Amino acid sequence: MKLGLLTLPNLPSAQLVETVHMAEAEGYVHFWLADEKFFRDPWVGLTVAALESRTLLLGPGVTEPYARHPALLAMAIASLDELSGGRAVLGLGAGGTGFPPMGIDRRRPAIAIREAVKVIRGLLAGETVSYDGDVICFRNGKLNFPARADVPIVVAARGARVLQAAGEVADGVMIAPYASAPGLHHALGCIDQGAARAGRSRANVQTIARVDVCIAADRATARAAVKKMVALPLWVSYPNLGYLDPLPDVPLPTALLEILARRDYNLIPQAAELVPDELVEHLAVAGTVSNVTAQVRAIRDTGVDQLTVHPVAPPGSSALDVARQFAREVVPNL
Repeated sequence: MKLGLLTLPNLPSAQLVETVHMAEAEGYVHFWLADEKFFRDPWVGLTVAALESRTLLLGPGVTEPYARHPALLAMAIASLDELSGGRAVLGLGAGGTGFPPMGIDRRRPAIAIREAVKVIRGLLAGETVSYDGDVICFRNGKLNFPARADVPIVVAARGARVLQAAGEVADGVMIAPYASAPGLHHALGCIDQGAARAGRSRANVQTIARVDVCIAADRATARAAVKKMVALPLWVSYPNLGYLDPLPDVPLPTALLEILARRDYNLIPQAAELVPDELVEHLAVAGTVSNVTAQVRAIRDTGVDQLTVHPVAPPGSSALDVARQFAREVVPNL
């Protein structure tokens, strides 16, 4: 199982460079930089990563086709691929955070993903593309420089329809935030359904489990630190929380649902405080080195091809420390 590292674009340049150097030195294969509104621009950060690394595969983890038109995504990923010597991978999802302030409606995400992939692939292949879809439109345009036609496209998903669409059209699927066997088996089944519709099998699709990871001296501290990352997809998906259905039934507190219904991104920390510990077990990896190792073994045993770690720091530590500790103390025990 290959290892990837995902980080938010919240680091000053010097710390980003340090993280990239650590990732390459500690055996991470893939470096993903999130397109999280409104932090530092991920494409600037990925340019830095390309210049400061030699072997890492690089890409946004993930960007989206609503605020960023697919034609501009094709332009950006082709530019990164050229700069990095063919190491770019386009991570694409439906997005969500940052949309309300911009007045963007995340409509029909499964359709938007399919249409975006079609436009991007045509442009990377050097074609003049005209496309009038249900969500995406592009008329008689092409890239004005040569690009690698087979830049991989990895679609991130948690909902059944987007997982199926990803299995149908993508080179890889980033499953998030499932961190236990019930959710991952459900996601892999959805990917299989989509792949079958396209006349292919899961062997044609790289599968990636993207998990939020916190390592601490005790499980309670780690769980408390990671709960914000569990609350974030709840906020993005609300009121459509069907991605929780494959998990063991864990009722969400009424107060938590009331906060999510207010649609205020700034209230996510308050929502996090109300996330049940039982839900954290299925949507994050949090605990001691021993706890984390055991859970990662169970994730590996589902058959995913790659584990991408988003390190979350407990009090007194940093995400860089967690990522390094994971590589040095967890991975050797797998």
